[in-house]
Amino acid sequence: MRALCLLVSSVCFVLCAVTVPHRIARSKAHDWYVGGASPRALAERVVRDRETVSGQTFATGADRFDGEWVFGTHLMAALGLHQLAAAGTQPKRLRREADSSLRQALDADGFDAAAWGERPLKSLDGPNGHAAYLGYVNLALSLRRASGEQPDDLTLLNDRISFALDRRLARTPGNLLETYPGEVYPVDNVAVVASLALRDQRLGTRDHQHQVARFYRHFDTQLIDAQTGLLHQTFHRGNPGPPRGSGSALAVYFLSHVSPHRAARLGSAIRKTLYGTVAGFGVISEYAPGQPGRGDIDSGPLVFGYSISASGFSIATCRLLADRECFDGLWATLEVLGAPRSRGAEIGFVSGGPLANAIMLAMLTAPTPLRAKTEVAR
Repeated sequence: MRALCLLVSSVCFVLCAVTVPHRIARSKAHDWYVGGASPRALAERVVRDRETVSGQTFATGADRFDGEWVFGTHLMAALGLHQLAAAGTQPKRLRREADSSLRQALDADGFDAAAWGERPLKSLDGPNGHAAYLGYVNLALSLRRASGEQPDDLTLLNDRISFALDRRLARTPGNLLETYPGEVYPVDNVAVVASLALRDQRLGTRDHQHQVARFYRHFDTQLIDAQTGLLHQTFHRGNPGPPRGSGSALAVYFLSHVSPHRAARLGSAIRKTLYGTVAGFGVISEYAPGQPGRGDIDSGPLVFGYSISASGFSIATCRLLADRECFDGLWATLEVLGAPRSRGAEIGFVSGGPLANAIMLAMLTAPTPLRAKTEVAR
């Protein structure tokens, strides 16, 4: 009888461990998915974080990565705040806050300047790529554009960067700009081209039509892995590196602004190839099955091959695809690992800090041009 009781207790414990925690964690996903009060509360935390982020905020052990994270925090904050403003939430105030974050991102160019030996905005007439810094900044600059607006310093900067990137792409046989000398990352080039396409869309122009179309052809035929449908993470001397989850998921976010059907195809490949669950918690693998690889600054530490970065970026993918099962599963994981906590009118991710707050705001407010159609069809 004692053995039977022990067996029943063990089975109940396992069943509860498998079924209860993830259901509790998933229970808060709905408000985030529909854009309720939670993203607005996260925006308030992101605004407050802005004044605390500096070169001493992060300690990755490498000056370049510390600088990238400071830049990324301000840049993702600007994108998320502009997206939330576009959805009708305190538009005037949040646009002002977004511009403040964007200006801080513009000033955080030290990591890029150190690699190239030149300031990216001071060398726009030159040939060097600066793909990540200029591409990401220009996406935010294009996002804030509106046809017929009165020009200011940021709209003029958007024009200068856009035409500089257009010229550099035209002169690049491989249609890929370098992020750092000798380093080419397709996801950064997706940001570059998305910034050009978005500027044309906002202004109703065709200034960059040729380079955008040229890149899309290259994207469809060369940058996507034929076997998995995922984005190659690197290109070195014309040779692609393995496709990976972190770069693919971030590219979905960039493409959602300008090419939703490409974003959906890439997102569907992530869902099919990389998404899985552990005890009901959703996770995204960094590498496709059968492809070994290590974690790095892009993926974060890998746990049994699963990437926190790829899982966080894929939140935008699930929303684009109107995939509640995927969204709820990933949210359950972020609920446990990110530990979002409320403080007055704010919500922040305790374990991720300002960078996680800014990234998640951008992903949770990303465009969902296909979601309404999909949900109506269902």
